[in-house]
Amino acid sequence: MTWGDWLRGTEVIPALRHDRDLEAALRSPSRVLFLLNADLRTLRPVVDRCRAAGKAVFVHYDLVAGLSADRSGVAFLAGYARPDGLISTRSAVARFSKDSGVQTVLRIFALDSAALATALEVIERTAPDAVEVLPAVLPSWVFAEIRRVHRGPVIAGGLVRNRDDVRRALAAGASAVSASSPALWS
Repeated sequence: MTWGDWLRGTEVIPALRHDRDLEAALRSPSRVLFLLNADLRTLRPVVDRCRAAGKAVFVHYDLVAGLSADRSGVAFLAGYARPDGLISTRSAVARFSKDSGVQTVLRIFALDSAALATALEVIERTAPDAVEVLPAVLPSWVFAEIRRVHRGPVIAGGLVRNRDDVRRALAAGASAVSASSPALWS
């Protein structure tokens, strides 16, 4: 499948911070899930459960304890857990993910103009499959700047509290919104 397939009809991507939220995420209409704070000891069975439920699974590499941000760590995780993709703030992890045959979501922070300028350079250099920009509610010109250098999906995440935040992010230009609140997943 492709990002177009995964995001069709999806406004909110469940971003799981806790194992206790897995069942709610599996029941959500989203075709894609973001796993945050994954544990290597339980990651593979969780990925398998998500796949059995018809969900694409993206693991936030930076939040998996015990892995180095090097080619070997990325290749291990890609081969061991077999996620559809990896999320990272690190450009090297994004490059290694592509080399390992998994999709890449580059997570960037648009905290100010300097941070955005740096992020745009990293996006151009890394060519990720998708970009996740934080915080979610940003001016539309920020999404336009990202789309100037990136043709794939731009997912908004972070500081999403309610449906109004989701609507504002989508109206500003996000392809979808990632949120860790199960109340926003349905």
